[in-house]
Amino acid sequence: MFKVILTLIASLFSLYKPSQITTSVPTNQPSPSPTVQIVEKCPPGFILVPGSNTYHTTDFCVMKYDAKCASKTNLTQGLEPPSSSSCNGKDGHTDIGTYKNNGQNCACIGDKQIVSTSSGFPITFIPEVSQDGINAKNYCQLQGWHLITNDEWMTIARNVEKVNDNWCNKDGTNCGNPPGTPGKILANGHNDNSGYALVASLDDQPCFGTTTDGSNKCGGKSSQKRTLTLTNNQIIWDLAGNVWTWVDTLIARKDQPQSTTNGILDHGWKWSEFSPGGKAPVITDNGRGPTLGYDAFRPSNPNWNSTNGVGRIYHYSAQNDTNDTLYTAIRGGNWRHGYDSGAFTTHLSPQATKTNIDDVGFRCVSSVL
Repeated sequence: MFKVILTLIASLFSLYKPSQITTSVPTNQPSPSPTVQIVEKCPPGFILVPGSNTYHTTDFCVMKYDAKCASKTNLTQGLEPPSSSSCNGKDGHTDIGTYKNNGQNCACIGDKQIVSTSSGFPITFIPEVSQDGINAKNYCQLQGWHLITNDEWMTIARNVEKVNDNWCNKDGTNCGNPPGTPGKILANGHNDNSGYALVASLDDQPCFGTTTDGSNKCGGKSSQKRTLTLTNNQIIWDLAGNVWTWVDTLIARKDQPQSTTNGILDHGWKWSEFSPGGKAPVITDNGRGPTLGYDAFRPSNPNWNSTNGVGRIYHYSAQNDTNDTLYTAIRGGNWRHGYDSGAFTTHLSPQATKTNIDDVGFRCVSSVL
């Protein structure tokens, strides 16, 4: 009887297959070396991101989806408030598919909690920081996480740019091409100004919600690919497009890149390309100060620009600028921005306390469990 019980227990364990990333590490035993399974786990709704020597990051976990709000009684279902609700984001009288965090009784605290789920409207109308604590940075910290940093964003962006499956036609078809293949783009998400942000879906529906023919299939009318795959086969939704993402960084205006249009230095706030060959203007330097530099915001290939789907940069260009006003970064673009959206898109004009923005959300990062 005892042997029968042991056999039953062994069979039950064989059925359990944890949904984590495992790594085999050799031990100091004689050959053939046995291996120890190291399990790297993430919180529900997060994916594992391989660390980067360039950005001094070790493996970390990031929200798979834009941050959503859920009732604590059902953390698997993001809230999708009806049009009549004060928590429904609107542009005038038009629903835009976002969660209005600063609506009456809508703050995602108390009986509500932030989550990473495919369902639910992305949280917007929220500042990066604020004195009252109702902000993206604090929401992450309340769960033991933190707001994504620029180094972590770039770790993800530089990772996905290397994956052939992310280089596709603009409609999300014919993926699986070497990075930078002419005529292909690094999939840049829902960005065609079709009216509103979108909820997500299953990973086998990467163009979900973007089609105007109701097919939800890549190749359907107006389809756009919303997912990007990492080198470890983890999938992230809406890194580009859908809603902007607050990034925890501060950059003085005087340190931002300069740009030129037809060889003439630009003055003021500009949308610029990372390299010639797209639209004018084009940035001519990588900014100054301790925060910027080439690797702070650009793709690894210096010849890529919006024609490759990597996005553009919005910045202040001026010669000998001395303005030390601090700005933060939002990244990725949104549903309104077209070719401006991309995994490397960077917008350097917001200030971290700005609250009433209808298209800026956030993502949290967790240490590996």
